[in-house]
Amino acid sequence: VGKNPTQNYIKKGAWKEAIAQKGTVKSVLLCPRTEPSPSPTTDWKEGDTALLIHVYGGIGGKKAEAATQGPIYFGHFAYGKAQVVREPLADELMFDLEYYQVYTHNSEGLIAGKLAWNRYLGDRQFGWLGTRPIVDLLVKWDVFTQPYNLPTTQYSALDILLDQLETMVARYRIGDGTGGTYVGPAHNCSQDSNQAFYSAIQRVDNALKADPELRNWILQAPVQAQRLYQLRKLDTTIRHTLLPFGSARSDWEHGENNLGISPEQNPWEQLWIGIRSWRTLLPRLASQAIATQFLKQGASIWVLRTSQIGGDDPDIAPVAPTRIG
Repeated sequence: VGKNPTQNYIKKGAWKEAIAQKGTVKSVLLCPRTEPSPSPTTDWKEGDTALLIHVYGGIGGKKAEAATQGPIYFGHFAYGKAQVVREPLADELMFDLEYYQVYTHNSEGLIAGKLAWNRYLGDRQFGWLGTRPIVDLLVKWDVFTQPYNLPTTQYSALDILLDQLETMVARYRIGDGTGGTYVGPAHNCSQDSNQAFYSAIQRVDNALKADPELRNWILQAPVQAQRLYQLRKLDTTIRHTLLPFGSARSDWEHGENNLGISPEQNPWEQLWIGIRSWRTLLPRLASQAIATQFLKQGASIWVLRTSQIGGDDPDIAPVAPTRIG
């Protein structure tokens, strides 16, 4: 509870002692607000939705994967949607999780698109639950996750983000028309997921600026206007977080179709483009940076952590993504 403890947990606690946590499950609720409450969990009700920020770690030990052998291990990043649903057998509330995988096709059968938790992680043949450490952040902030009742429609910032992610995963499946998508410093799971986030922010901001009917409605609905003011305040801080050098990457600003560009073409230029949005280059850093901005606005975050669970393989060990900052 409290801003400093919750931000510190996101930065240091969520991935703490990766090897010692092998085989365990941890569930931690972060509540930055300090006012008295009967129970923070009562804020999470059946039907509620949350933004899902997902990062997985690596496989170490005797059967270590090659990617964990260097000085930096990146891990994997994804956004998604979490919804509080009632599990029919136990008649208890649970999270239904969906991941929007901005990912290149690979030999393990992963295809860019929307994947349910029970397929992506929980499947005993194809899922990662038993082999990788995982931290999922479920971000609930009504300003972002709950719909606005506009004069002609109903929408939420989360819906807009999911729509942009649908577009991005479709682009990954076809390589912007080239048939193949390459990953590197400028284009990867973390960079392009956050390009979708940036595009969602642009859409919200452009709608508020361009629609006179919407502006008039805001003047007549002070409660909704206050929510939109808070949302635009978040938009400003997120823009600064994603683009610390101040100006947008041209592909982010104009939606350029360049996912199929080979990494052999202009590698230094690709590196410089990636550095322009360096906070989204590393999955753990991107997750930490975005979650911290939500905490500063008063969002509550449920942290779900698993570490190679569902069995015991002594030849593997969890590897946390490299922490920077």
